[in-house]
Amino acid sequence: MRWQFMRGMAIMVFAVVLVACGGSSTSSSSSSSNQDSLPSINLAANSISVNVGAGQAKNINTPYVSVTICQPGTSICKTVDNILLDTGSTGLRVLASTITSLQLTQVVVNNAPILECASFISGDAWGPVKLADVKMSAEVASSIPIQILADPSYSTIPSSCGGSQATQISNTLKTNGILGVGLFISDTQSYFNCVPTTLNNCRISLSLSPNLQVQNPVSAFPVDNNGIIIKLPSVSANGASLITGSLTFGIDTQANNSSSGSYVIPTNSSGLFTTIFNNTTFTSSFIDSGSNGLYFPSGNLSSVLVNCSSYSLAGFYCPATTQSYLAALTLKNNIQGNVSFSAANAKTLVASGNYAYNNITGQIGNNLFDWGLPFFFGRSVYIGITGRTSNAGIGPYYAYTY
Repeated sequence: MRWQFMRGMAIMVFAVVLVACGGSSTSSSSSSSNQDSLPSINLAANSISVNVGAGQAKNINTPYVSVTICQPGTSICKTVDNILLDTGSTGLRVLASTITSLQLTQVVVNNAPILECASFISGDAWGPVKLADVKMSAEVASSIPIQILADPSYSTIPSSCGGSQATQISNTLKTNGILGVGLFISDTQSYFNCVPTTLNNCRISLSLSPNLQVQNPVSAFPVDNNGIIIKLPSVSANGASLITGSLTFGIDTQANNSSSGSYVIPTNSSGLFTTIFNNTTFTSSFIDSGSNGLYFPSGNLSSVLVNCSSYSLAGFYCPATTQSYLAALTLKNNIQGNVSFSAANAKTLVASGNYAYNNITGQIGNNLFDWGLPFFFGRSVYIGITGRTSNAGIGPYYAYTY
């Protein structure tokens, strides 16, 4: 998801069709599911299924995974479905209503609970930080900080996090949570040290050590902790109703996660790299599975890449005919890698009733190029975590293969 400015630069997925509400079941010590659950496939012990389909949100280009959350050191667990897989943010955030059977340990500093205000362009993610064991397939991140959204014990939002006027992610997300598996280990967002009765007196900009901040679960795995690989099949120009791929943990740590032959994109410390498109250099480029389109300024193409007139498609491009383009990415050793993509009419695509598209594009601010979910179709995309080493290099970096 495109956060405020990398360390997550995210915009929430546009709701281009009617959104259906739902939630995971609440039985403990077992796997939970609901009528909106998507299929899974048999994978290696360091991989889980990724589905792009209607799911719970009924939004286009939304990648879903399932995550098991446990009370630390116990077998009391909940598997929560319909969690958004997001390479543009850091850490697990889950709705309180999906884990009501769990008693997670509150992170406390100076005898007061820690709460987080994580800022997205479309709103704020407000809620307490608690410790949990996070399990995906055979991988376990033990006793790491996660954020609980829409926790009824902390329903009052302090003015420093937008107060009563704040747009909360928990009200707009329409999924059960966000799994942030981006380039960073901790999320470096705003933290508060306060008690529920005095929320408006919370101290903002709390100097919180990185290990107490919301953590990228992958970075806490015992072995496969240096990054991830997302592999999604190709999609036709007309889209697909459902596709299933994989999320594999680790890079060059096992036989199934080799980076051999990949095109490596080093980033700066903020996770940004350079894209050259339409004779323009975009130095603030990033790869983000939580963005449901490819987003870039139309520039001198504005007469062709016209904005969609429909309110529900605001921000998307609706060209009269499908446009084909070529962009160049700055790869390792300053080599350029060419990437072709198409921009189709978003209104026509969405009318098909499908949910996975490789040619949805839209508007974003100057100097930004957001390689959203369409970039992932037909590729294996690597996310190298900051400070961690693989054959592809030392993170942060992106990489891809066809």
